[in-house]
Amino acid sequence: MIHSHDLLHRCHHVFGNGGAHLLLGRLLRPALRAKWKGYRSSASSDYVYEVFVTYDTKDPWVSEWVLETLRVKLEVEGEKALPLCLEERDWPLGVPLIDNLTQSIRHSRKTLFVLTKAYAKTGVFRLAMYLAHQRLLDENLDVIVVLMLEPVLQNSHFLRPRRRLCGESVVEWPRTAAAEPWFWQNLRNVVRVDNQTMYTSTYSQYFTCSRERD
Repeated sequence: MIHSHDLLHRCHHVFGNGGAHLLLGRLLRPALRAKWKGYRSSASSDYVYEVFVTYDTKDPWVSEWVLETLRVKLEVEGEKALPLCLEERDWPLGVPLIDNLTQSIRHSRKTLFVLTKAYAKTGVFRLAMYLAHQRLLDENLDVIVVLMLEPVLQNSHFLRPRRRLCGESVVEWPRTAAAEPWFWQNLRNVVRVDNQTMYTSTYSQYFTCSRERD
């Protein structure tokens, strides 16, 4: 059996970085939709985690920052502990990447993307973003929070609509140490509050009407 990361590697070798991600998404999309529907029908409405954190586990600096800093700030410090789902700590071994991603996003109230320049180019990021968007399309639940550890995707087709839809769900690592306490308090607030309550007025009215129809 060829897993998604093996397929991505083969596509990258033949088609290059951009073509590989595009081809992989097209190849996996039917299977992902079917798998997501299966998890939706069998999963409980109770969440196991407050936040699933997806990040570049291949970057030692990012991995250490998430495990030693982000984890402590959200799970240990603050008025209320926020249980996190972390790939390097909580994912069972031997489970396919797609299954781990799908279950982590489905069983967490929010999905936090820790973005760096390298991670924004990976197939794992694109796959996780696709699955997180499925919750918005299928369940009318916006669970996406973006933490810009580095300035990336500023003019992308993803980040610009995200800022228009829910600008407060995009947070940036501060440039000065003096601003860090405010950053952590703001991040805690963002992951605890439903994204729809932070929408701009136009989008807020749309989602209110959609929920009433449902």
